[in-house]
Amino acid sequence: MHRLRWLCPVLLALLLIPAAGAANRTGYRAVSGLLSDGRLAFRAWTEADGPRLLVVDPATLEVAVVSGLPVLEPPVPGDTTLERLRAAARLRRGGLQNAGLRLGAPLRTGAWLTFDLCPSSRPLDRSLFIDLEPDSRPLPVFLEVSGRWMATHSDDLAWLEGERDAGRLNITWVNHSENHFYRPGLPLDKNFLLMPDTDLEAEVFTVEQRLLDRGELPSVFFRFPGLVSSPELVDRVLALGLIPLGSSAWLAKQQNVKTGAVVLTHANGNEPEGLEVLERWDRRHRPDLATGAWHWLGLSDWIGAAPPPY
Repeated sequence: MHRLRWLCPVLLALLLIPAAGAANRTGYRAVSGLLSDGRLAFRAWTEADGPRLLVVDPATLEVAVVSGLPVLEPPVPGDTTLERLRAAARLRRGGLQNAGLRLGAPLRTGAWLTFDLCPSSRPLDRSLFIDLEPDSRPLPVFLEVSGRWMATHSDDLAWLEGERDAGRLNITWVNHSENHFYRPGLPLDKNFLLMPDTDLEAEVFTVEQRLLDRGELPSVFFRFPGLVSSPELVDRVLALGLIPLGSSAWLAKQQNVKTGAVVLTHANGNEPEGLEVLERWDRRHRPDLATGAWHWLGLSDWIGAAPPPY
């Protein structure tokens, strides 16, 4: 209860919003087992018509929901995209800031474009997506969604889905925690997800269920709020089957975009300076984007793109 004394009235109201999936899904939990087709199950739950599994293809990172309860075999580590990225993230587990994947080694020139959607009273920066969308193919974006942003921005979320359905966006949904707790003035080692009494599983699972309730598929990526974590917290996220996603180019901090970068901006109305940097970069490189000399990279571009040693 100690948090409630400092939470603003708006956030207090948000905490009263029912958790996603509570009415039609039970027993949501982490599992780890291989299906006969080689896919890895990492979540299980029960719905009214039977059990479900959330599974990932270790080679492609594509996620799917499987009905029923097939026999699961113990996972065996192998040389897969999933295992290589998990190993790279594990190497970047130290310190308090920016754990996880920062750089990839792409097969062609490009970078991964990520947008954090932390809780915010401001609307989505829709014009940015419209400006960035190319004419020839969907724009690949990694959207780091917090549950409280989803709960209060249903119109913006539907707009993003509409852009995806129209073939203008290629979205990978990244978990950014349910509440994105933050208290100004607290030291980093006691802030964000490192606040005492934080329930990590609830922070992770509720976002996943919000996405599933909309018919969306959560990816196996997770971004720590504020990019703040600890080695122990990284290990716990990895144990939940997720890959921590850091950044090598937080644009509002004047970090440069380079080949293989994981670019970070906020599209929740709270970081206009980062969006201005991105728009200027995009205008300068529009000819390269048009000819394919430079690409914004998507989920499939992690295949064969194991990050370099840190």
